[in-house]
This record gives sequence, C-alpha cells and structure tokens, in this order.
Amino acid sequence: MPGGTSLATAGRVRTPSGRTLAAATARRIREARPANTRRAHESRTNAFAAWCRDHGRLATDPGTVPDWAGHLADLQHPADTIAAYVAPVAASLALSGHPLDAEDRAYVTAVIQHRSTETATDPDRSGDALQAAECSREDLAAMLATLDRATVAGMRDAVALCLDWYMAGRASEPASLDVLDVQPCTVQLLDAATGQLLDRDGLVVTLRRSKTNPYGRTRDTVRLLAQDGDPTCPVAAWRAWTAVLDAHGIAAGPFLRRVKNERPTTAGRPPADARRAGGIGDRTIRNLIARCARAAGLVRPLTDDERALLSTRAGDTRLAAVENDADREALRAELRVRRRRLRQSLPRWSGHSMRRGRIRHWQRRGVPRHVMERQARYAPGSKALARYLDDAVAWGEHPDMPAGLRPVAAVS
Repeated sequence: MPGGTSLATAGRVRTPSGRTLAAATARRIREARPANTRRAHESRTNAFAAWCRDHGRLATDPGTVPDWAGHLADLQHPADTIAAYVAPVAASLALSGHPLDAEDRAYVTAVIQHRSTETATDPDRSGDALQAAECSREDLAAMLATLDRATVAGMRDAVALCLDWYMAGRASEPASLDVLDVQPCTVQLLDAATGQLLDRDGLVVTLRRSKTNPYGRTRDTVRLLAQDGDPTCPVAAWRAWTAVLDAHGIAAGPFLRRVKNERPTTAGRPPADARRAGGIGDRTIRNLIARCARAAGLVRPLTDDERALLSTRAGDTRLAAVENDADREALRAELRVRRRRLRQSLPRWSGHSMRRGRIRHWQRRGVPRHVMERQARYAPGSKALARYLDDAVAWGEHPDMPAGLRPVAAVS
C-alpha cells in the first residue's frame, strides 16, 4: 500500500513493490480504505514487525508467519483473532513481492484450526466469543431515564440513543449523519378495527456511507415510525434536538454535535475531514451507551481488584517486573485469560448492543428474516445477521410442546 514510502522523484512515491506513483495518486489510494480499517491494518502489521524484531526473525522467511500465528495461539487469542491478525500481514507481504506460499498457508490454517479446537473444548469456556449485551426497548428506556432531557447535551444524547436503537445502527452510522440526512414524513395507517385512517409521523434516514457501503456508491434508506407516548420515540427525540439546531441557525453539517455550555460547538480536536467539524464520532456514541448502561444499573460496578486486572498500566507494571522473556510471556497469557473471563462475566455494553437488541426485538415479534435484512442493511442471507439472532428453536415452535399450551414470553 502506498504510504510513507521514499520519494522516487519530486512529487512521486515509491511503492513496496518498487513502482512509482504520483504523490496525489498515492494519497487517494491510501485514503481509499476506511480509517478504522487502515488503523487496524497498521496496528497488526506493526505488532508482527515488533515480534520479528524481538525474536530475531525475518518477516519474509518461510515459516515466520506460521510461527507468529502459533505465538498468538500460545497467548490464548481466539481463532478468529489469529485469522484477523494474519490476514493484513499476508496482504502486506504479498504487496511487497513476498506472498505466503502454499506450505505456509497450510501451516497457518492448521494453527488456526488447532486453536479453534482448543477453544471449543476448553472446560472453563474462557475462549468463547465476547458478545455485546442485548439492549431491549426496556433497557433503552432505562438508559434514557438517566439523561436530563431538558438540557442541550441531554437532548443530543437522547436522539443519539433513540436513532441508534430504532435504526439497528452501528455506532458509526448515527455519528455519520448530516442534518439533511434525517427528514420527517407522514405515514397514513388504517385502523383495522374501526376502518379509520390515521396519520402517524415518521422519519426517513439516509445513510450515505456505512460498514457495508464504505465508499458511498449506494444509499441506504431507513424508515422510522413514531412511537406515540413512548419515552423511546425517535421522532419526539428528533423534534427536540432539531429545535436546538434551528435555534442556533444550524441547517447543514453534522446532525449530532458537540455541546459545550449548553450550546453546539466546533471547539475541540479538529477531525480528519474538516466538513465534520463540530460533529461527534462513533467513539462518543460507544462511550454514551456504556455510560448510560452503568447509570441505569444494567451492569454492576467493578471491584478494586477487577479494575486493577483490567488496567493496562497495572499490567505493564507487573510485566516489567518479570526478569526473563519466558516468564513474561507466561504472565501475559495468564493476564489475557483472566481478563477475558472477567469480561465474559459482565454484560458488555458497546456500540453493537443497540443493533443486537433491535434485531432480537424484531425476532421476538416474528418479523421475517428478509425484512430484518433490508431494515438493518444486511446482504441477503447474511451470516453476520445470523450471529445476532437466537438460533435455538423457539419454545412456541417446539415439537414436544403439549397441545393447548404455549410459553409465556413478553415481547419487548
């Protein structure tokens, strides 16, 4: 990937494979990848380079990448994590003219399969996947109740949470919206009992870029319906926040704004894209979800010992006190397993909690899968959607359910 490569001639850069490109072309190629993908790629290739330095290995030597995969397995990383770390390394090596040969690829696959088997048969289940907690509509209401919705920041946070949940959003999606991307509409409904026509307010949300549409080649449209009288209503939250924007003369630009002293502001660290000045990012959304979940009592407070275990600084201090590399690696693996066990014992409120909760809500209501796929912006037959669904046979459909009986289950 063209990046910080040496200048070949004025205004040109040399790629890892030895060809040269105009600096402007190299910039476009480098920035074509989403920033999160680029950062993850750099982090993983840097980790591989550091391991090679520490162990006196040449990155391009046969056997180096399989040994690194084995090292990650020894540190108790899950199989999926090992695969995610090896992939960008293999891509970088291929780009520089040193692709993994068939033998090394086979060895890497074998290491990943062996680690997967270890995880599946681990008696304490420490290798099980960490899943985001499911945010039900009741949980959303409890989180909203922790906000002061009479303040500007409270109104901003409320609309962020409501939009995220009702959109089945990824944290980056509400953060990416511009003011003009959220438009009101009116939906005409027929009351089947009375035959009366009713008007219900709604929102049309346009997503110009997303995880599955990183380059903005298409547009995803999400329709949201008002939930009259419900504290989680996204339309009511939108009205309250747009009144703030209107009062400050904001008719374009980021929809969700930074707030300081009860006013939207552009103060703070400048974003990479100057057009997003004043807008909040996906990290703010994730932190908001975690903070409101704690405030609502949806996750218990950590003990002092648990905080120390999760502290990177405390862990680094312990590792620095170990005298030899072998013991240091053993301690690092032990800390990783203990941290993972602790995280598995706690609800994991994250950016995916809203998406998981919304999809489970639809599933309990019996919404057809193809409708869920369209509303949540999945490709038809998506395997990613399957990971959010409860794949067990519902008790109401259980083949051994006695005749005349049905389970009692509340639909959130």
